[in-house]
Amino acid sequence: MTEKVKETKETKVLDMEQKRADKIDKMQQFLTDNKIDCFDVQKIEDERHTTIFRSRMEVKGQILPMAVLMDDSVYIILQVQIAPQVIPEAKLPELAAAINNMNNNVRPFKFTVSERGDFMLNACIPAENTTFNPALVNAIMGEAVKFMEAQYGNIMEAVWAK
Repeated sequence: MTEKVKETKETKVLDMEQKRADKIDKMQQFLTDNKIDCFDVQKIEDERHTTIFRSRMEVKGQILPMAVLMDDSVYIILQVQIAPQVIPEAKLPELAAAINNMNNNVRPFKFTVSERGDFMLNACIPAENTTFNPALVNAIMGEAVKFMEAQYGNIMEAVWAK
C-alpha cells in the first residue's frame, strides 16, 4: 500500500513538471514566432520549479524590471518592479492605506511590497496547461504598460508623500 502512494506522488510530480514544461515551451514558442527577443529565461531550483522570463518596460523615461513567473501551479505571475527598495518596513503602516486604496480601485493589477522594500505591481493569470495562452500574457503586459504610463506619476506621488 505504501508503495502505491509513493508511485502516485511521483507520478503527480512528473505530471506537474510536464505541465510547467509545456507552459514554458508554449511561451518560448510564442516569443520566437512573434520575434520578441527582450526576455532572458532563468530556471530556479526551488520547490515550485519556477522559471522566470525577465525583461523590462520603459515608463515615463524610467526602466522598470518586469518578470513573468511560471511554476507548477495553475497560475503565472506578471510582476513589475515599480521602485526598488523605496519602502522600508517602518514606512509600511503609513503607506498601507494608499496601497489598499490602489488595490481596491485597480482591478487587473495589485500592488505589493517585497521583503526588500521593492514596490511591485502584480497580475495573477490563470495558466492551466491545456488553456495556457501566451497571447493573453502578452496582452496583459501591454495593459500593464498602458496603465503604468497613465498612472506612474500618481503612484510615485503616493509613495513619496508618506
